Parts: sequence; C-alpha cells; structure tokens
Amino acid sequence: MKPSLFRRFTYLVSDAIFSINFLEKINAKETKQKLHKAGIITLEVYQKEAVYFLLIDTISSFNSLTLQGVLSNLGITIINFSFEKTPLERIYELDQKEIYKPKTGQLKTTTTPYKRFVWTLLLQKDSELIAEYKKVHSIGQAWPEITTNMKSVGVKDMEIYLAGTQAILIMDTIPDFNLEVVGPKWQQMPRETEWQTYVSKFQRTNPESSIQEKWQDLNLIASILK
Repeated sequence: MKPSLFRRFTYLVSDAIFSINFLEKINAKETKQKLHKAGIITLEVYQKEAVYFLLIDTISSFNSLTLQGVLSNLGITIINFSFEKTPLERIYELDQKEIYKPKTGQLKTTTTPYKRFVWTLLLQKDSELIAEYKKVHSIGQAWPEITTNMKSVGVKDMEIYLAGTQAILIMDTIPDFNLEVVGPKWQQMPRETEWQTYVSKFQRTNPESSIQEKWQDLNLIASILK
C-alpha cells in the first residue's frame, strides 16, 4: 500500500492552564469521531511541568487557518491559547528534502506502525549559537554517519522543532524499540561521541550527560489517533 500524505502542525504552550473543557473533549469518543470526520488524523498533547506541546496531524489539504477553523467550530479551546498562533518552526527531519513553512504545515508520509518518543531540551540564550544550531540541522548538513546510525538502530522518523530556546524532538521508531537496550549501543556507534561533543555547545545541559539525560521526556496526557 502506498504511504498516505498528511500535514503536521505543532505548538508549544508555556505556563498555560488547560481548560477542563479541552481535556474532556479530546478524550471524549464523540469528539474523536468529529475530529476525524473534519480531517484531523491525530491530536496529541504532551506535558512537562508547565510546558505543553501539541502535535496535530491533518489531511494534506489543511493549513494552519483550516485547522484553526475546525477546532473553533468544534468548540475546542485552551485557556490563554489561540490556534491563530503560528505553529512551531521545524529545523530538522530525517531525510528531509524540502522546507515547508509552519503555517503551511509539514508535509509528511505515514510511518506506521511506530513507537513514539517526544523529548525536550533548552538551548543557550545566544542568537548566534541558535542560528548555527539551525544551520547544522538543515537539509544536507546532517553528518551521514549519524543518519545511518539512527536508521540502523530502528529510527523510522525524527524531527526537531524550535520555540525560542526550547527544542522539541519527535522520534518514531520500530514498535519493539527498547531505548534502555539500544541507547548504550547507539552512543558507541561511529562519530556519535564526536557529534554529541559538538552539539553540547548549543545546549544548556551537562556535556558529560548521556543523550537520555540531556533530552527530557514529555508525557502524553491526551490523544486521539485514527
């Protein structure tokens, strides 16, 4: 079967209070059916302390205004947040060949079945370093060994989105991927140590920390899946 195309929109909500209305609606069977019928394939909400990350996949004809209209019509609201807000900028995707504007949505193909990890870390408060971080993750700049390593351990798709100095990483892997088992082996693969040393200058983390220690988990608190 040919993989289907879809659009992805992501948002970061900091120090916001999710309304009971929002969480109840997302978890309601009736709302899920309405969202799917309106063209929303997946809507996931992740949380770490006072930070909320929204990952929304839609049919390929959507843009951010279409998405805003659908959610508004269904009465899905979040306190102190408007979907008129521009979606997050994507600075990296595994095997990315084209750049899409955030408001247009990231055009992607299905990778199911998968196991998903969503992580976050903070970058240095330095505009020049952030610009360099974006550059080293842009199309054609990824070290080939690092890309090969990811694929060899079972990574099917990886993206990095940026909201100011906060980076959000989405990693989809093969369903039986075990990070505790794979992680140590992954870190010993060609140029991994060199890469982690290089990117540590951009991160507000301990350079000696492992990848799992640097990237902090965002916990899934609400979801609709088609």
